[in-house]
Amino acid sequence: MTGTVLVTGAGGFVGQRVVAALQAAGVPVVAGYRRPPPGGTALNVLEPKALAVTMPGIETVVHTAIGGPRDTRVIVDGTRNTLAAARAAGVKRFIQLSSVAVYGAATGTIDEDAPTDHPHGAYGAAKVAAEAACRQAGDALSVAILRPTLIYGPRSAAWTTAYLDRLHDGWPVLGDAGRGDANLIHVDDLAAFITHLATGATPIAGTFNVNGADIPTWHGYLEALRDAVQAPAGTGSLPGTATLAARKLAKAASAAAGRAGMSLDPLERFVARTPSHDEVARFRTSVRYAIDRMQATGFTPRISVADGVADIAAWERAGRP
Repeated sequence: MTGTVLVTGAGGFVGQRVVAALQAAGVPVVAGYRRPPPGGTALNVLEPKALAVTMPGIETVVHTAIGGPRDTRVIVDGTRNTLAAARAAGVKRFIQLSSVAVYGAATGTIDEDAPTDHPHGAYGAAKVAAEAACRQAGDALSVAILRPTLIYGPRSAAWTTAYLDRLHDGWPVLGDAGRGDANLIHVDDLAAFITHLATGATPIAGTFNVNGADIPTWHGYLEALRDAVQAPAGTGSLPGTATLAARKLAKAASAAAGRAGMSLDPLERFVARTPSHDEVARFRTSVRYAIDRMQATGFTPRISVADGVADIAAWERAGRP
């Protein structure tokens, strides 16, 4: 029988699904929450003492905690703390959730040997640093570093709900502006791969891209989503240079207002409904993240984008529970 698995960040989008997948497989799980529900285990990965108390008896750690959007301490320091506690407690396996953001503005077909010296933003840089800490700990632990692509599905704030809201507002049809590759991994496929690694008879170490069963264009994904949730026909076009600049200013003003305890609803709505410069570029970018190494472990993603979109539509009809 598989030993106990600790999941950090269990209250997050990915962490919740990982806990559910492990429990469905009959694996004993300790779910660590920064803000635990009633009866849950409180675990702040920035507190080494809390980790030291939680770690004894754990066979595998699945580290999904990422912290707030502007604070990379959980990604970097939290990973180092969790690795140190795992090593001290004699944990056998450590599964680290990284990101394809480590590759930066990549194009073409990207495998795990591609350079990571120009990651995407502070988030990507933090993931590179966390990966380095994992490799340094690899002499005492079997460490698997996962680099998921864009994690979508019900409750995915970035790659599902944001686009649902935009589509219901009459978002434009991308057409040729959406010819780029939408590298999407359904959250349940990601959780299934993590379960595969956590329950295998032999620990599997290495670095693995985690991509979906198929790769549509951005136009194809968003139009399938529009049709599935019966959103209105698209109007207008993607923002030009002036609108993108205005969004950047609006985002800064909204963030400053938030720090001051104020709310600027019109600005916040404008930012939420308008794609960023990075998004507009992504919609046109031809890039595919190879999953040969993941498949070599005996796991292949099973959820097609068509099935994923149907899953999202069912969740939408149920009122986004």
